Amino acid sequence: PIAAAAPLLMLIVWCVVSWSLRPVKRARAQVASRQPEDLSPVSVQGLPDEIRPLVQELNLLLERMRGAFAQQKQFVGDAAHELRSPLAALRLQLQALQRAGDTDGRQLAEQRLAAGIDRATRLVEQLLSMARHESAAEQAPAEDVDLADVLRQALSEVLPQANAKSISVELDGAPEARVRGHRDALALLVRNLLDNAVKYTPAGKRVQLRLEQAPGQAVLLIDDEGPGIARQERERVFDRFYRVEGKTQPGSGLGLAIARSIAGRHGATITLLDAPSGPGLRVKVVFPA
Repeated sequence: PIAAAAPLLMLIVWCVVSWSLRPVKRARAQVASRQPEDLSPVSVQGLPDEIRPLVQELNLLLERMRGAFAQQKQFVGDAAHELRSPLAALRLQLQALQRAGDTDGRQLAEQRLAAGIDRATRLVEQLLSMARHESAAEQAPAEDVDLADVLRQALSEVLPQANAKSISVELDGAPEARVRGHRDALALLVRNLLDNAVKYTPAGKRVQLRLEQAPGQAVLLIDDEGPGIARQERERVFDRFYRVEGKTQPGSGLGLAIARSIAGRHGATITLLDAPSGPGLRVKVVFPA
């Protein structure tokens, strides 16, 4: 009797297993039939309890990928838009140079063309810096970094710019402050912040740097004597390509965006405050030690 019932039992088991796996097959078919750009969530309805957590994790991964692709698409669009303006300006300046009839007019056109080339070069350099940072941050392992050493290196790079404007740059605070991170990325962060401070500080004024080591954290303070940033603008200036209205200094609008991106990857925060000693801006960066 058992041998006779075995085929029937096997058929019943096969039917039960096939029925229970129908939601899994539907999920597989749903994924297999998708277009490459379709990153919408996979339905978990009816899935066995053993399979549902796996599909939920897959949906979380798809959500992160969707956000990353959207961010990349926006960045490419913004970059194309921002590059279009300086390239169009270069063409106009070249035409002005070609039409210049006297020496003075030609010299003025050459100066404007050179300034336009410098602005376009700076924008491309910032775009490449951002791309390199985002690529390297996913690959390079974190290491023990002395922020004081990084600060001195960045200071040496922006010092010629400060000297050209007779700006006094003062460094004070802890002789050493160690954090975990990527040295090149941290150097780019500090250099962008210092570059902004020197750029917006009037000639003959002062930029003050201070590094503090506290339990569990390291704090970098950069105070300038520039015009400062209005409170309602202090979050927007971290957006890519955003520039405060009325600012005449050349720039790409990427420096602070890059700095915040690097800070976020290191678990650090960047806060913009009023300078404590008068008009100007204080940039406060808090790193986990």
